Amino acid sequence: MKKTLLALTLLASASFAQDGASTTGVYLGAGAGIMTINDKKGDSGLGMSLRGGLALDDVLKGFGVQVEINNSLIDPETRNNVDIEVMTTALYTTYDISIPNSAVTLRPKIGAILPNMKDDIDSRDLILSSGFGMTYGLRNDLRLYADYTVLGSGVNHYSAGLEVKF
Repeated sequence: MKKTLLALTLLASASFAQDGASTTGVYLGAGAGIMTINDKKGDSGLGMSLRGGLALDDVLKGFGVQVEINNSLIDPETRNNVDIEVMTTALYTTYDISIPNSAVTLRPKIGAILPNMKDDIDSRDLILSSGFGMTYGLRNDLRLYADYTVLGSGVNHYSAGLEVKF
């Protein structure tokens, strides 16, 4: 039941985003970051992120949807020297909170990921994911971003990169 509800929520978000797409802003981004696991004696890895988003200000100011792919380039490792290969595809609902008189925007996100990890996570199940980040506007069409994202049971991703707004 939980998986069905989550899948229906994702479908509703995607179709809702498509309906409001006529007067919205699209952005694409890429970044790199550190992937950690909840094993304090394990080693961190290095990962990359690709993202695309759609700002739906006409629907609700600050509201948007974002698709994100995360992949480990150097896999995080457990204390038993077991590499955790991380590859996730995610759909998030985002809400941009602009800081007045500043180029900084806060961006919490919540959604679901389809993990493909060779660890204890069943890589066929959608799982809840959340994160928090911020952007810094360099120009109207270019932003720096920094994010913290939970990529599943025990995997965290701290990333930074660039977003281009169209």
